[in-house]
Amino acid sequence: MAKQDQGIIGGFRGTIGPVIGYQWRGRWCLRARPQRVANPRTAAQQEHRMLFRDMVRLASRLTPVLRRGLRDASLQEGMTEGNLFVRMNKGLFSAQGVDYGRLAVSHGPVAPVAFTHVALDERMVVRCEFEKNPLRMRADGTDEVWLYASCPAVGRGILAAPVQRRTKHLEAALPDEWAGNEVHLYAFVTDHTQRASSTLYLVADAPGDADGSPDVDAADALRAPSAPSAQAVAAQGATSAVQRSAYTAQVSGIPTAQEDKKKPPMMGALD
Repeated sequence: MAKQDQGIIGGFRGTIGPVIGYQWRGRWCLRARPQRVANPRTAAQQEHRMLFRDMVRLASRLTPVLRRGLRDASLQEGMTEGNLFVRMNKGLFSAQGVDYGRLAVSHGPVAPVAFTHVALDERMVVRCEFEKNPLRMRADGTDEVWLYASCPAVGRGILAAPVQRRTKHLEAALPDEWAGNEVHLYAFVTDHTQRASSTLYLVADAPGDADGSPDVDAADALRAPSAPSAQAVAAQGATSAVQRSAYTAQVSGIPTAQEDKKKPPMMGALD
């Protein structure tokens, strides 16, 4: 049974025949009532359902990140941030797992930064240095740079407190229990209008590097053969969902040491 909230000319909630009324982001909407269909539960159908379930679960866990990285893009597309995330990344889920290196948690026209050094030390602290505007695009020094770290083995993520573009430095402390597990790092930029940049996938130098310097400079990282060039991304209006950074060593968990030293604060864990 449906319920009218604003009289005969207003919207309604509930079901009238084959139509369902509901409110979404302050707008009254209608959709067709789902019809019953045959459910043969074939192997292919079951596999597809499992993959879709995994995508929805990951999108739900990433909600605080997607609200920053996909808010403007989702409004442009007329859908929720979670639904846009699923649409953008559905090709990265398979029976073999998730292609985390190509996952996109943000999308938009904001000028990206270029990470010149990303390192993980013995205390599980990620330290990043970046160029604030390598493409010389229109940008503001107060734009916020975000870093999200994900550990699939424990099913958790950390969204670090953002820093302004002009600081050119970012730090984030990872939980000690992540040591020894695979960790994935994603970065993006947002401006004062809540638009975002495309996602940057980062790989950190492992502790103990000879000089701690990156193997490629910022320009080479943006021109890495495994990703579209920065110039091409800019020319296409930043339509590419992911720009991959080209650093050498994969993030690996290191047993914590020097417990007496303080870690930088974390914004919060995403369970």
